[in-house]
Parts: sequence; structure tokens; C-alpha cells
Amino acid sequence: MRITKQRAAENRTRVVEQAARLFREKGFDGVGVAELMAAAGLTHGGFYNHFGSKTQVEAAACAHVFDKSVARIAAVAESPAAERPRAYGAYRERYLSAEARDASAAACPMVAFAGDVSRQSEAVRAAYSQGLAAYLQAFANASGASRGEAIRAFAELVGALTLARSISACDPALSDEILAAALQSPTIAGTTK
Repeated sequence: MRITKQRAAENRTRVVEQAARLFREKGFDGVGVAELMAAAGLTHGGFYNHFGSKTQVEAAACAHVFDKSVARIAAVAESPAAERPRAYGAYRERYLSAEARDASAAACPMVAFAGDVSRQSEAVRAAYSQGLAAYLQAFANASGASRGEAIRAFAELVGALTLARSISACDPALSDEILAAALQSPTIAGTTK
């Protein structure tokens, strides 16, 4: 039985979404095609109806995670000027929350993929680089900071969340302290014009 183009597109989207989740949880090399397809509720053989290689799904998943992340920060940047400081503050608090720290898969692609991406294919590195550039521009717009200030502030956010995640199970008090200190940082606070 042949599936419709719409159903094929839905299946591909489901594979990309599951890949994005699994790669953020386990890393690119920690997930095989069989596991990925099982998570998507599809057969292993069906993988090649959508992708020519695992590298292609890795790049698609990386781009998908960035698209979602850029959309979230762009929504802050696009909020009315009078509301932007509050929206940016809420963003920072969500980003550095215990829920974000304790999630099985980091929502932020920079936290999830940064340590892994340099060892990946050119296609994955390109998707990551393009996503990061788009994110930093949207972050600068949302924070109201200059590009350099925005890069410093976002690097501090990513670093704080990465450090807090790395020790949350063995030293929860220090993990909480890292998140709290980062939230008080004047660099992260931004200017929100």
C-alpha cells in the first residue's frame, strides 16, 4: 500500500522530531537508525524513504532544534518595546530554571550539541553554524544589546546552564548556586531598549 505525499511528509517530520529529541539526550553517536525509527513508530527499512544517510537526519534534526529555539527568542525580540524587558527577563528565567537544567534533553541546541558538533559531518556543522548565527542575531534583538554584548551574555547563559547540568545530580546545591549567580549577572541582564 502506497502512502500519500502528505503522510510521507508527516512521517519524515516525526523522524526529524524524534531524532532531535534523541540526539539532544544521547548525542549524535549515541543513537542508531533502528532506535530512531522505533521512537518514531516506523520501520527501520522506512528510514531510507526519507533520508539517504544518518548524516542527513542529523543535519535535519540539528536545523529543526535551532528553528524552534530561534523562533522562541525571536518572539521575545518581536514583542512590543514596552513589554520586551519583561519578556526577556522571563526568557532568562526559563533558560536558567531548574526545569531546564533537569530536563533529560537540553532544549537549547548550544548546550545539547556544542561538545559533540565539532566531531560531526560537514552537513551537521553547517546546520549548527547557521542556526547559531541566526540565534545570536535574534538574541541581540531580544536583549537590546550590541552584537558583542549579546554574544558575551549568551555565552554566559550557555556556560551557566551547561555547568549546572553537569553537576546537578552529584552537587545540587552548587548547581542551584550557578543558576542563581547567572541570573544576577549584569552581562546576562541585557539592556532591552
